[in-house]
Amino acid sequence: MTGGFYSRLREARQDDEQLAACIDRVVKQLEDTSTTGDRPGMLLGKIQSGKTRAFVGVIARGFDRGFDIAVVFTKGTKTLSAQTVARLSYDLREFIDEDEVLVFDIMKQPGKLTKTEQRRKLVIVAKKQTQNLERMIHFFDQDYPDLKGRKVLIVDDEADLASVRFVRKKNQDEVEQGKIADKMDAMRRLVGKVAYLQVTATPYSLYLQPESYENDDESGYVFKPKRPAFTELLPIHSGYVGGDDHFLALPEGDPRSFLFVEVQREEQDALRHEDQRRIRQDRVLDSPNATGLVRAIVTFVLAACLRRWQQAEAGEKRRKYAMVIHNDTQKKAHAWQDQVIEWIFETATDAATNHPEKLRPLFDAAYADLRASIEADKGRIPTPEQAFEMFVEALQSGDVVREKVNSDTQVMDLLDERAELRLRTPFNIFLGGSILDRGITIPNLIAFYYGRNPRTMQADTVLQHSRMYGNRDRRDLAVTRFYTSLDVYNRLFTINEFENALRSAFESGAHEQGVVFIQSDAANRVRPCAPNKVLLSNVVAVRPTGLYLPTGFQTKSGKDLTVAEKELKSLIPPEARDNQKFVEIDRGTTMHIIAIAEKTFEFDDGDFDWDAMRGLLDYYSDVRDGGDGKVLLLAETGRKLSREKSGDKSGLSILGGGTIRNLVLDPQRSKPALVLLQQEGSRELGWSGHSFWWPILAAPGTVEPCVFATKVVSD
Repeated sequence: MTGGFYSRLREARQDDEQLAACIDRVVKQLEDTSTTGDRPGMLLGKIQSGKTRAFVGVIARGFDRGFDIAVVFTKGTKTLSAQTVARLSYDLREFIDEDEVLVFDIMKQPGKLTKTEQRRKLVIVAKKQTQNLERMIHFFDQDYPDLKGRKVLIVDDEADLASVRFVRKKNQDEVEQGKIADKMDAMRRLVGKVAYLQVTATPYSLYLQPESYENDDESGYVFKPKRPAFTELLPIHSGYVGGDDHFLALPEGDPRSFLFVEVQREEQDALRHEDQRRIRQDRVLDSPNATGLVRAIVTFVLAACLRRWQQAEAGEKRRKYAMVIHNDTQKKAHAWQDQVIEWIFETATDAATNHPEKLRPLFDAAYADLRASIEADKGRIPTPEQAFEMFVEALQSGDVVREKVNSDTQVMDLLDERAELRLRTPFNIFLGGSILDRGITIPNLIAFYYGRNPRTMQADTVLQHSRMYGNRDRRDLAVTRFYTSLDVYNRLFTINEFENALRSAFESGAHEQGVVFIQSDAANRVRPCAPNKVLLSNVVAVRPTGLYLPTGFQTKSGKDLTVAEKELKSLIPPEARDNQKFVEIDRGTTMHIIAIAEKTFEFDDGDFDWDAMRGLLDYYSDVRDGGDGKVLLLAETGRKLSREKSGDKSGLSILGGGTIRNLVLDPQRSKPALVLLQQEGSRELGWSGHSFWWPILAAPGTVEPCVFATKVVSD
């Protein structure tokens, strides 16, 4: 065969220029930089953004540049290990067929390797699990000691899992993560010429840490940092759908503005434990505790019908579609949810067969919902009668299939040759728990019902649940829906901000100093904290020029607002009003303004963290951190935003455009800013009937991204 490994792989996969350049940079840095377990290289990508594709390319390019063996560490599940072998075998099939490359799982070796096989390029997959790693050590140390002299590339996939060390105090059993880290270190010591690459989308435990931590004898753990020696960002390809599509402020009429559908927490709680008083079989389509789930299923079936109609009209191949229901990790909960879904389909199928008009109200609501987003996308849609006929036929056909995907499931039986979940029919519903997170790719996912709601959310864990992210057909977005509670949605918004702050740090070069982790502290106002202590349910992520502001509120009574207006009149300098320019005020005055504004808001669901706003202003203006104790103030009156349009947590649409936006988002602004927008507040606009001041904190443009934790994990 002619050509190098990667050139042939690139031609077969049609890798674009950006990906090819990224792969080449990674391999060059692995050659030029001394990478070890303590100082690995990092390939950082977004969730479901093609990280496996990228590291397979790195392996192929590494083979071109003299590497002989690639060892791929995977998450410690049989499913992901087998899936990784399948994916590698699929991508490298040309080289395997030509006896140039041998791919195998360390626990399923193809017999004793012959001399000829040992001379091939080897790709060995191992779970991050003690027995697997002991077997890998034995492979190099006992079975084939000659291979220890070969040039080895270690790829640590999902590197934030089990690749850092936590060790218990004396007289206590060592935790599994410590064992795995030790075995991985031992493996690296065995091989003379080794390069080490971490691959992850959630590097919080790996990168965002100081060179060392002070040991805390009271905590019972010792943390061993593994900061990367270099970081390469995986390019975001044109087909990627991610957090910015789901959580950034979108202009009115954008089809993505229809993605989120609120589900009541009471419903998701009712689906956690069997209770036929809350969800009854004979009333399942009308039960208030199954409203969101019924809507999700009905809309999914209709959405798939509409997209397949569009494809047929355009002369394209009709595709199969998927829905995921991920409400819990417990098998008992899955069994109950499966029972409820069965009732839904039994009732709907019976109606479709015998009394189709009974389904008309559910269909009409789903059709109206999808029609709005399809028309916003300038797409075509069949008439209601045509669509209803397709919908009824889909239910009658029995083509809607569902699969439970948990630890009882032989997940490998559900995967295709590319190691993606196989779609058997046009309508596929997958119900499961955590096994649906890392590494499982679900093609053509257009409906995601998500109910996981722990008291504390970790960014890395929750991001890995985000199966709605990935390489998606943009035309599918017009019929895609994400069903969850408002509380979970707001937390996911925060986590997306967290992720964006991190990526911005890498893109700007600020990652050399790191993202700043600070926490509120009564005595010292704010202070740095270790990222592994941050509780994501109590965190605010702010990028340079990022905005932090209250949303989702109602204003208080006229008396409260009148008192506030009188107090603020004396605090807001006249030159700061309606002049479209900043005026400096001292930090104390700023805090007084915020305290007055705080008294004028009421929140229906949750609250706004006013202490975080104060803490961030403290941090940005503190003379100990380079500030001068001053804050920039800008006040604008005559605003008429309706309450209906006031939920933009990014603050951009609330801020508005023109000169004010340019001032606030100026990357050269070195001081924090407080923007006060006086809203008309009339009842016609949904407010309480009186004007009020809306405060927005704008971070300086010259600072590192910041993660502010109002609470941290206690020692």
